Amino acid sequence: MKRHFDIIGAPFNQLGFVTTQENTVDGLRRMDEMSWVGLTDWIKVRNDRWGADIIDQGDVVISDEVHSLISCGNKDEALRVYAHDLTIKVLASYKNNRLPITIGGDHSIAMGTIQAVLSHYQKGKNKKIAIVWVDAHADCNNTRDSNLHGKPLALLMNQYPHNGWSIPSDITLNPQDVFYVGVRDLMPCEHQLIQKLNMTSFDMMCIEQQGFHVVVRTLMEKLERAYDGIYLSFDYDVLDGSLFRACATPNVGGLTAREALYLVHSIASSDKFIGAEFVEYMPERDSSGVSKELMVKLVDAAWGFKS
Repeated sequence: MKRHFDIIGAPFNQLGFVTTQENTVDGLRRMDEMSWVGLTDWIKVRNDRWGADIIDQGDVVISDEVHSLISCGNKDEALRVYAHDLTIKVLASYKNNRLPITIGGDHSIAMGTIQAVLSHYQKGKNKKIAIVWVDAHADCNNTRDSNLHGKPLALLMNQYPHNGWSIPSDITLNPQDVFYVGVRDLMPCEHQLIQKLNMTSFDMMCIEQQGFHVVVRTLMEKLERAYDGIYLSFDYDVLDGSLFRACATPNVGGLTAREALYLVHSIASSDKFIGAEFVEYMPERDSSGVSKELMVKLVDAAWGFKS
């Protein structure tokens, strides 16, 4: 069955280790002298030559209210407001029978995307949904310390009892439905929470011991057997930071480009694939343009095209 894709920009980069006002999505969209491809041109190639149905729906812009809240230091409320706006946009894709591919932005945007996923499928259709979290970091910091971009999973799982955060029970993410891939840089509180909640993690040690193809096969067998839908959350910093440094927190020893493409295409090839997000890429740190080309290829793999 032919799939219909929406590209949704979420250029919200206010809650990470390094903030930026640059529109990261436009950095991927446009052609420039450093790279041979831009996302806008590649969408046209896939639509015109390959019969794809891909529409760039533009960005969920950062409202004046969100800017004001950030300026006042009220980052928690700023995230609530932006996540609400993004949730509405992603839900519109689902209601139009399209699959959203969201491009961030820092990883805090998952508060909007995944609440939309759970609202549409878990709450609305009583479907069992898996979240594949591909990241160097666990992003489940449940303490007040550090930045909100390192806390979205703690928030979504209702494991962050601070600053008024409370997710309605019918769209709370079950920790057993989270599948980590590539994690290698944990905070002590994250390690403790993962152990306490008995969460599944195919970390880099697991990948090194078992081999990547075995890990992907094991992951997909679990997902195909137990779930109605599979959503991918891909953080650029899962890549090997010795080569791919176009983010705020490059981390040496991660996935190769080929491994990342293989993983994304494997997930997107499933009949149960329901969308994805790609976050944390920062064009201003991509001096060679190589990371931009890889990000476009990763999005292309999410559309189902073998790279």
